[in-house]
Amino acid sequence: MSAATPSGLPTGSTLSGTGAEVPAVAVRAALAVLLLALAALHVGDAWGWIAAVMTLAAVATRWMALAWVAMLSLALSELTQPPGAGAWHPYAVLAGLVLAHTLAARAAVTPWRAHVALRVFTGPLLLAAAVAVPSEALLALTLWLRGTPHGTWLPAALIAALALLSLGGLLFARLLRAD
Repeated sequence: MSAATPSGLPTGSTLSGTGAEVPAVAVRAALAVLLLALAALHVGDAWGWIAAVMTLAAVATRWMALAWVAMLSLALSELTQPPGAGAWHPYAVLAGLVLAHTLAARAAVTPWRAHVALRVFTGPLLLAAAVAVPSEALLALTLWLRGTPHGTWLPAALIAALALLSLGGLLFARLLRAD
Protein backbone atom coordinates (compact mmCIF):
# COMPACT_ATOMS: atom_id res chain seq x y z
CA MET A 1 0.00 0.00 0.00
CA SER A 2 1.34 3.44 -0.77
CA ALA A 3 1.73 6.16 1.83
CA ALA A 4 -0.94 8.83 2.16
CA THR A 5 -0.41 12.53 1.68
CA PRO A 6 -1.68 15.09 4.24
CA SER A 7 -4.90 15.33 2.20
CA GLY A 8 -5.49 11.61 2.69
CA LEU A 9 -4.91 10.74 -0.97
CA PRO A 10 -2.34 8.10 -1.89
CA THR A 11 1.13 9.38 -2.73
CA GLY A 12 1.49 10.13 -6.43
CA SER A 13 -1.42 10.18 -8.80
CA THR A 14 -4.78 11.36 -7.51
CA LEU A 15 -6.33 8.53 -9.53
CA SER A 16 -4.22 5.89 -7.83
CA GLY A 17 -6.17 2.70 -7.32
CA THR A 18 -8.69 3.34 -10.13
CA GLY A 19 -7.20 0.97 -12.70
CA ALA A 20 -3.92 -0.02 -14.27
CA GLU A 21 -0.95 1.91 -12.92
CA VAL A 22 2.68 2.35 -13.88
CA PRO A 23 5.54 3.68 -11.77
CA ALA A 24 6.33 7.35 -12.41
CA VAL A 25 9.81 6.27 -13.48
CA ALA A 26 8.20 4.43 -16.43
CA VAL A 27 6.73 7.73 -17.64
CA ARG A 28 10.20 9.30 -17.52
CA ALA A 29 11.68 6.26 -19.28
CA ALA A 30 9.06 6.48 -22.06
CA LEU A 31 9.83 10.19 -22.45
CA ALA A 32 13.56 9.44 -22.66
CA VAL A 33 13.10 6.71 -25.27
CA LEU A 34 10.84 8.92 -27.38
CA LEU A 35 13.04 12.04 -27.28
CA LEU A 36 16.27 10.07 -27.80
CA ALA A 37 14.73 8.32 -30.81
CA LEU A 38 13.78 11.72 -32.25
CA ALA A 39 17.25 13.08 -31.45
CA ALA A 40 18.76 10.10 -33.32
CA LEU A 41 17.09 11.43 -36.47
CA HIS A 42 19.30 14.52 -36.12
CA VAL A 43 22.53 13.00 -34.88
CA GLY A 44 24.33 14.76 -37.73
CA ASP A 45 23.81 18.27 -36.38
CA ALA A 46 24.38 20.05 -33.09
CA TRP A 47 20.65 20.47 -32.33
CA GLY A 48 20.19 16.71 -32.21
CA TRP A 49 23.04 16.35 -29.73
CA ILE A 50 21.69 19.19 -27.60
CA ALA A 51 18.30 17.45 -27.58
CA ALA A 52 19.90 14.16 -26.47
CA VAL A 53 21.87 15.79 -23.64
CA MET A 54 18.86 17.82 -22.46
CA THR A 55 16.68 14.69 -22.53
CA LEU A 56 19.09 12.72 -20.38
CA ALA A 57 19.43 15.62 -17.95
CA ALA A 58 15.65 16.07 -17.75
CA VAL A 59 14.80 12.46 -16.98
CA ALA A 60 17.68 12.01 -14.53
CA THR A 61 17.00 15.14 -12.46
CA ARG A 62 14.06 17.17 -11.17
CA TRP A 63 14.50 19.71 -13.96
CA MET A 64 11.77 18.51 -16.31
CA ALA A 65 11.82 21.90 -18.02
CA LEU A 66 14.92 20.61 -19.82
CA ALA A 67 12.63 18.22 -21.70
CA TRP A 68 11.02 21.24 -23.35
CA VAL A 69 14.49 22.55 -24.22
CA ALA A 70 15.10 19.18 -25.92
CA MET A 71 11.80 19.51 -27.79
CA LEU A 72 12.72 23.02 -28.92
CA SER A 73 16.11 21.77 -30.07
CA LEU A 74 14.44 19.08 -32.16
CA ALA A 75 12.12 21.65 -33.74
CA LEU A 76 15.08 23.92 -34.50
CA SER A 77 16.92 20.97 -36.00
CA GLU A 78 14.01 20.38 -38.35
CA LEU A 79 14.14 24.02 -39.45
CA THR A 80 17.74 23.54 -40.60
CA GLN A 81 16.75 20.68 -42.95
CA PRO A 82 15.83 21.31 -46.59
CA PRO A 83 12.04 21.39 -47.05
CA GLY A 84 10.29 18.58 -48.83
CA ALA A 85 6.83 17.07 -48.49
CA GLY A 86 8.22 13.60 -49.23
CA ALA A 87 10.57 13.51 -46.23
CA TRP A 88 9.13 11.62 -43.26
CA HIS A 89 11.35 13.23 -40.57
CA PRO A 90 9.28 16.40 -40.08
CA TYR A 91 6.09 14.40 -39.59
CA ALA A 92 7.72 12.01 -37.12
CA VAL A 93 9.23 14.88 -35.15
CA LEU A 94 5.95 16.82 -35.03
CA ALA A 95 3.94 13.81 -33.84
CA GLY A 96 6.70 12.82 -31.40
CA LEU A 97 6.87 16.30 -29.90
CA VAL A 98 3.13 16.31 -29.26
CA LEU A 99 3.41 12.97 -27.43
CA ALA A 100 6.59 14.09 -25.62
CA HIS A 101 4.81 17.18 -24.33
CA THR A 102 2.08 14.98 -22.84
CA LEU A 103 4.62 12.69 -21.16
CA ALA A 104 6.78 15.56 -19.90
CA ALA A 105 3.78 17.37 -18.43
CA ARG A 106 2.80 14.25 -16.44
CA ALA A 107 6.40 13.55 -15.37
CA ALA A 108 6.81 17.13 -14.18
CA VAL A 109 3.98 16.87 -11.66
CA THR A 110 4.49 13.29 -10.49
CA PRO A 111 6.89 12.42 -7.66
CA TRP A 112 9.61 9.87 -8.47
CA ARG A 113 8.27 7.05 -6.28
CA ALA A 114 4.61 7.51 -7.15
CA HIS A 115 2.42 5.45 -9.42
CA VAL A 116 0.42 6.93 -12.29
CA ALA A 117 -2.96 5.58 -13.33
CA LEU A 118 -2.91 5.01 -17.07
CA ARG A 119 -6.34 6.59 -17.46
CA VAL A 120 -4.90 10.04 -16.68
CA PHE A 121 -3.37 9.92 -20.17
CA THR A 122 -6.69 9.42 -21.98
CA GLY A 123 -7.77 13.07 -22.17
CA PRO A 124 -4.34 14.54 -22.97
CA LEU A 125 -3.70 11.91 -25.66
CA LEU A 126 -7.07 12.56 -27.31
CA LEU A 127 -6.35 16.30 -27.26
CA ALA A 128 -2.85 15.64 -28.62
CA ALA A 129 -4.33 13.61 -31.47
CA ALA A 130 -6.85 16.37 -32.17
CA VAL A 131 -3.94 18.83 -32.44
CA ALA A 132 -1.47 16.56 -34.23
CA VAL A 133 -3.71 15.45 -37.11
CA PRO A 134 -4.55 18.93 -38.45
CA SER A 135 -1.01 20.09 -37.71
CA GLU A 136 0.42 17.19 -39.74
CA ALA A 137 -1.89 18.09 -42.64
CA LEU A 138 -0.87 21.73 -42.39
CA LEU A 139 2.80 20.72 -42.32
CA ALA A 140 2.35 18.53 -45.42
CA LEU A 141 0.63 21.37 -47.27
CA THR A 142 3.28 23.89 -46.24
CA LEU A 143 6.17 21.60 -47.19
CA TRP A 144 4.54 20.73 -50.50
CA LEU A 145 3.92 24.38 -51.36
CA ARG A 146 7.40 25.38 -50.28
CA GLY A 147 9.06 22.53 -52.17
CA THR A 148 7.28 23.14 -55.48
CA PRO A 149 8.43 26.00 -57.67
CA HIS A 150 5.97 28.86 -57.28
CA GLY A 151 6.35 32.48 -58.19
CA THR A 152 5.40 33.21 -54.61
CA TRP A 153 3.98 31.02 -51.89
CA LEU A 154 2.98 33.93 -49.68
CA PRO A 155 -0.81 33.32 -50.11
CA ALA A 156 -0.41 29.70 -49.03
CA ALA A 157 1.71 30.76 -46.06
CA LEU A 158 -0.97 33.25 -45.02
CA ILE A 159 -3.67 30.57 -45.28
CA ALA A 160 -1.53 28.18 -43.22
CA ALA A 161 -0.86 30.89 -40.63
CA LEU A 162 -4.58 31.68 -40.36
CA ALA A 163 -5.39 27.99 -39.97
CA LEU A 164 -2.74 27.65 -37.27
CA LEU A 165 -4.04 30.75 -35.45
CA SER A 166 -7.58 29.35 -35.67
CA LEU A 167 -6.42 26.08 -34.15
CA GLY A 168 -4.63 28.00 -31.39
CA GLY A 169 -7.77 30.06 -30.78
CA LEU A 170 -9.88 26.92 -30.46
CA LEU A 171 -7.43 25.44 -27.97
CA PHE A 172 -7.30 28.68 -26.00
CA ALA A 173 -11.11 28.83 -25.89
CA ARG A 174 -11.15 25.26 -24.61
CA LEU A 175 -8.69 26.18 -21.86
CA LEU A 176 -10.87 29.13 -20.84
CA ARG A 177 -13.93 26.86 -20.65
CA ALA A 178 -11.98 24.37 -18.53
CA ASP A 179 -11.38 27.05 -15.88
